[in-house]
Amino acid sequence: MAVLALAGCGSAADSDAIPGASGTQSAADLKCGLGNGNKATGAPIKVAAIATESGGVDFSSSPKSAKAYFDCVNDNGGINGRPIQYAIGDDALDPTKTAQLAAGYAADTSVVAMVGDATFVGCQQANSEYKKANLYSITGVGVPQACFQSSNIAPVNAGPRTSALATLQYFERKGEASKFFAAGLKTVGNGDWVSAGINAYAAEKGIELVGNVLSDPAESNWLPLISQIASSKATSLVIADPAPIAASILQAAEQQDAKGEIRWACTASCYDAQFGQQIGSYWNGFIANSELQLVNAADGKDLNQWRAVMAKYAAKGAPRDTFSQAGYLAGKIFVDTLLKISDPSTINRETVSKALVGITGYASDLLCAPWYYGEADEHHANHATRMAQVKDGKWVSLEDCQDVDDPETDNIKAAEQSQGLLKPSA
Repeated sequence: MAVLALAGCGSAADSDAIPGASGTQSAADLKCGLGNGNKATGAPIKVAAIATESGGVDFSSSPKSAKAYFDCVNDNGGINGRPIQYAIGDDALDPTKTAQLAAGYAADTSVVAMVGDATFVGCQQANSEYKKANLYSITGVGVPQACFQSSNIAPVNAGPRTSALATLQYFERKGEASKFFAAGLKTVGNGDWVSAGINAYAAEKGIELVGNVLSDPAESNWLPLISQIASSKATSLVIADPAPIAASILQAAEQQDAKGEIRWACTASCYDAQFGQQIGSYWNGFIANSELQLVNAADGKDLNQWRAVMAKYAAKGAPRDTFSQAGYLAGKIFVDTLLKISDPSTINRETVSKALVGITGYASDLLCAPWYYGEADEHHANHATRMAQVKDGKWVSLEDCQDVDDPETDNIKAAEQSQGLLKPSA
């Protein structure tokens, strides 16, 4: 089977064509930023990102998509004439290296912002360096808990805990969560955070949790887990793992013909355009959460631009997944914000940081609700998601935007209303 060839969040195969996509792109979709068709030639604006690209997990689809968008912007006048110079640092799944990279970018005062970050392990270390240096990140993909509970990091995505809870709550609405099973990774501040959220919600709602198993990230023998799932009599389950691990679990389950009557699902990490084809026909009906718009949805202004930008500027085979969308959107939010600075010569870390923190009510057809930054010790603007299902190798919509119930975001939702964060910036 081809499933083990999956990259961290998406396909390593040719993913330029999105199965089932009904939208259409035109030349207008490549009018990024100023959209004037003129190459930017002024003094570069330095921007960076830290992502986990090696070490066993590849979450680089976010900054790679942001880079593709910045390349398009630079071909269309840049930031009022100034091109964006973008650097991506790989932390190799090592939080110590995350800290080193963050310290380096923070010390380089010519770096005005971090955009499209996607570290699997290092938000706590990165935020510590950013805070000392007045450096802010529009993170594409937040993974560990610290990404959402940091002062200088604001993710565009919803995160694994929200994604897992969204899946559980979908099954609950459908009357299919009477016996629920969850599988994830034994990682501090990530897998345990997701698991705790599922435990708390199931206890509150009287849902029988027949399994909440955390496995070692280096595990390769999934037969014991498959045996636990089969004997649990679960009605539904969620796999809250990176795509390659989820694919390996599905492969082991298929080999044991263990799908049964269980409703199988995955968090947004599996939501890649090619995933349905790669896992094969045995998994027809497989479900995934999507933190942004479905990759093959009908026309949308930002959705179509993301597709067009990826087709022209991204490397062949770059994933078309929800995390790629998040990187593009992080880049677009950044560009749209900086274009409001009338004098491009005044763009520096101080002016950019002030502008980023001031973002409120940023609307996009990729999002379920407006995104914002704001001054706070936690940032979790995206807490409404969608659900999709594999049908004949293509993703089809199961459920449109639904806000996710998690006590951890109650104070965030209250602040949205009391501080007017969902209203557009002046």
